[in-house]
Amino acid sequence: MPSSRKDREKRRLEIVKILQGDEPFSQQQEIVEKLREMGFPATQSSVSRDMAEIGAFRFNNRWVMTAKDRGGVFEKVARYVKEVRTVGSHLNLLVTEPGAGALVSQAIEESEWDEVEGTVAGLNSVLVLTREALFQKLLSQRLQLYLSDDGVEKEASESS
Repeated sequence: MPSSRKDREKRRLEIVKILQGDEPFSQQQEIVEKLREMGFPATQSSVSRDMAEIGAFRFNNRWVMTAKDRGGVFEKVARYVKEVRTVGSHLNLLVTEPGAGALVSQAIEESEWDEVEGTVAGLNSVLVLTREALFQKLLSQRLQLYLSDDGVEKEASESS
């Protein structure tokens, strides 16, 4: 039996709350069961579609997500960035924890930083494209601010 649009939205909001909570969930079925306990009708297929729609990712055997409507999207995933390298005059390479490339890439895209033209996510890295060298430098400075407290290695870009 298909759910109404209102039911889907309520279920998606509850999934967001569940994923942002402290309890780790490694399987979608666990989320289905949690929703049912809370009184929300849910099936494996409906939860799978909902999680794809809200941007949930499986990382380190745990379902996580970034939220567009909350501040500091990149701050939530900065801890997964291990190293930042400048590459040429228009690119930055972010080396991430294993499996975190897509999550970090999505956070950068959702942050809508003016200096970023786009990202290309790998499994363990993100290539960040900028329009010109000035934007690359601005992005490097922004990343240093976010990552300086996390002990992330940074490669200085001292090109003339």
